[in-house]
Amino acid sequence: MKQPSYILVVNGTKVQRPVFVLGAPHSGVAVIARALSRAPGFHLGAGASGVLNTVYAVARRPSLATEKVSATATLLREAYAEAWQLTPLTCPQCPGPWARVPANTSAEPCEHSARVSRYGDASPDLLYCAPALYAAFPDALFVQIIRDGRDVVTAMMEDERSLAWLKPSFMKVDHEFPNHFFGLEDESDLSAFSDGSTPAKCAMRWRGAVRMSARLRREIGPERLLTLRYEDVHGGEVDTAERLRAFTGARVSATELLTDRSWGIGAWRERLTRDDHGDVHEVASVELSRLGYA
Repeated sequence: MKQPSYILVVNGTKVQRPVFVLGAPHSGVAVIARALSRAPGFHLGAGASGVLNTVYAVARRPSLATEKVSATATLLREAYAEAWQLTPLTCPQCPGPWARVPANTSAEPCEHSARVSRYGDASPDLLYCAPALYAAFPDALFVQIIRDGRDVVTAMMEDERSLAWLKPSFMKVDHEFPNHFFGLEDESDLSAFSDGSTPAKCAMRWRGAVRMSARLRREIGPERLLTLRYEDVHGGEVDTAERLRAFTGARVSATELLTDRSWGIGAWRERLTRDDHGDVHEVASVELSRLGYA
């Protein structure tokens, strides 16, 4: 269904071709987001409460993004209209929320806002809201990053936030399938998820993410969606920056893709036990092979 045209003006600038960075947890979204956020004239947010509220509402009830497209798209546009506002209290280059700012200017665009001409977002788990984002912003561009599922599982198992989603109290899927957030294709997967080990559950989440990424590429097409491989970014910073510049039009610097933190490529070999690896392989061997990680 074609969505009605819209005009979203933020900080006095019409939002055009926003860029959204997508990926499974611990797939390298932050690396790409940092490089984009430091491109001249580019403001890339991440983790605004209004955005996350909508993202997780859709993640728990995927039908919102497919059956109530218009309503969900409206919620996202409203969330970004607020999240992208750059004021003396919200701008990353300004003193921040604890600064003493006159009340009559605290809600007004700050001095840096005039330099921003492009907007985007890289909030956690944004991938699961991608169809609604596509409906909300018909001219949007998407950058998705894929990483070896075994390394993703390794990182997820060491992250309390990722593990929190595996607790029964958070598992409220309301029998909606498929649910890519938890990697559930049908009701039979729900039993496997509930009875599975932690590595298996993490692998199901990764599997769901890459399946959704593949579907997005078919639906959106390569002219609007760029796929990067995490392992190719490390050591290929110049090529990655060139691809990002060509795709988004932003002046991305290869230097900004460099990081002092460990890339963790192949970390699973030392940090997953034999049983852990067996559980991951049993769940995600097809996807690992298809992506060249066999």
